[in-house]
Amino acid sequence: MFIFAIDTGNDKIKTENRVTQAGLRKLDYCPEDTEEAIFYNGDYYMETVERFSYLYDKSVDDRYYILTLLALARELETAQKSYMPNELIEVALLVGLPTAHYAALRETFKDYFYRNGEPVSFRYKGKSYKILFSEVCVNIQGYAVYLLLSSRMKLNDNNKVCVIDFGGMTLDYLTLRYGELDKSDSLEMGMITLYKRIRSSINQKKNILLDEIDIYNILRNNKTKFSQDIIDRVFEIARNHVVELLGNFREIGIDLQTTLTIFVGGGSIVLASVIDEVWERYHGEYYMINDICANAKGYKLLYLAENSKPCQED
Repeated sequence: MFIFAIDTGNDKIKTENRVTQAGLRKLDYCPEDTEEAIFYNGDYYMETVERFSYLYDKSVDDRYYILTLLALARELETAQKSYMPNELIEVALLVGLPTAHYAALRETFKDYFYRNGEPVSFRYKGKSYKILFSEVCVNIQGYAVYLLLSSRMKLNDNNKVCVIDFGGMTLDYLTLRYGELDKSDSLEMGMITLYKRIRSSINQKKNILLDEIDIYNILRNNKTKFSQDIIDRVFEIARNHVVELLGNFREIGIDLQTTLTIFVGGGSIVLASVIDEVWERYHGEYYMINDICANAKGYKLLYLAENSKPCQED
């Protein structure tokens, strides 16, 4: 059994070892075997830097299914065991959903991947695979990260811990008291919302249309050719966004001054310097988890603990 954990985000797809952009383009040619293309259901697809538009329910079409097969093939490449072409590989698939979507979409998401327990065949980089999702486990995003960190950070000893998972479209949060789940929900204030705000403002004031990669590079302090006033404006909007979203926690009854707060997710990593600046007004204890794959790792840890299995890949 190959244990495969994946975090199917709106912006990026994360596994234990790889990050894939949440976007595909259908090819109109037959690629070379050296190209990172996947062949599924009669068509070739390749990852693209342009992400898909936001989907509340990712099971409405095959795009996230194909992305999952692509990510799985990449993980199988790194596995210690070598698989023969068309050898049936049984896979325990571990996925997750935002807190607010979990109850409504859990069974739909499970069925989307399970597909009546039928094997599926595809090719990646010219190699044939035949896999069977014999088990599909749907987790709550953020809670898996808490479990991943709880032992190392002794989180269960704390009166109140708030995990803030800053993702592509949603900002998921959950609070726990001495390890017991207290409250959880999602806000649609993730990075996609921030990108839209920045694009609109810069276009309106400067008549320049930034794409998401431009904004990402600015926020990560990567070298760009944009003027300093544009860079300053991007950070100003980002600060206002963080101020607004952290202010929401007070309104929903979470006092960040008296709570141990843990930021996870790709958005937290991108906005780390902004969060650090804004956090000065709260004076509470917080940690930034600089691991975009933390949810996927948490899914696997939870699965292994629940099934009392040794940590193995095959």
